[in-house]
Amino acid sequence: MKNIKAIDFFSGAGGLTHGLKLAGINVFAGIDFESSCKDTYEKNNHAVFINKSIQDITIKEIKYLFKEHTNKNDYTMLAGCAPCQPYSMINTRKKQNDSRKTLLDEFRRIINGVKPHFVLMENVSRLNEENPYFAQFIQMLEKNGYKYEYTVLNAKDFGVAQNRKRLFLIATRIKKLNLSFKNLQYETPITLRHIIGDLEAIRHDQPSKQDLLHQSKQLTPLNLKRIQATPKNGGLRSAWNDELKLSCHKKKESFKDNYGRLAWNKLSATITTKFHQYHSGRFGHPEQDRALSLREGALIQSFPSNYEFYGSVNQIAKQIGNAVPVKLSKAVGETFIAAIY
Repeated sequence: MKNIKAIDFFSGAGGLTHGLKLAGINVFAGIDFESSCKDTYEKNNHAVFINKSIQDITIKEIKYLFKEHTNKNDYTMLAGCAPCQPYSMINTRKKQNDSRKTLLDEFRRIINGVKPHFVLMENVSRLNEENPYFAQFIQMLEKNGYKYEYTVLNAKDFGVAQNRKRLFLIATRIKKLNLSFKNLQYETPITLRHIIGDLEAIRHDQPSKQDLLHQSKQLTPLNLKRIQATPKNGGLRSAWNDELKLSCHKKKESFKDNYGRLAWNKLSATITTKFHQYHSGRFGHPEQDRALSLREGALIQSFPSNYEFYGSVNQIAKQIGNAVPVKLSKAVGETFIAAIY
């Protein structure tokens, strides 16, 4: 019986790794330049964390890793979720020369040199072949004889209680295998209440004593007044009186979700790296006068309830917000398992 042995580039806290492992793929190493992710990644995934930028990784290193961890009956796989911020709509408007755009090109370099049996790539939903880096990535796959598919998937269709659209690309150079998104197993969407409704109530200035991750960022006195004035279960700042409003809120083009509350019977807003900050989006708790806790953010990202995170509050929030939702990762990973069995 053949196994798939994988290396996860841009691994972060391990959202993709954990999902792939649950699907049956043996991810034995994660690579990321963010050193703060090391403990979170290794202690939850029983895989080695290599603290390096992909720009400093050589083809020789990756080939050696596969030689050390595989045998002749194994399939090899490279997975990578290059930072999506350079390709986001907001960043595209603001900055055209973001150096992180070249990271997808670096991933292309590694694949071109190693030529694994399988490739998995994830990025923002708006990425397409009009983007030169993505177009070159596709050309490299075709040149090396890979058959591939890419599509946009929404995490809400795979048991994740949030709207989170991402582009996924799957590829293999083994022609006889039926690797296809047609093998995806969809799930009925669930609501926010199903995910965090049973957690103990906490205050913005008083974390849980049972779970240290179940803590919310303390609000300023003014922001406490603001969330108290925001209607429960989905309310927006439009309910505030003028004394609570910022001048920018009076402009028509301002983001209306900022300072809003989530709703129990709906999906969560997309979890970002600043979901723990009340003012950063619609991240107010549906009922309690606080922002989402770190644990709530992790659960909305479909990390298991026993997944432990290490680092400062801001580092952990970044780890959670940057992650690929675990259940979405698992669903995509299962397409590879379906192809080999």
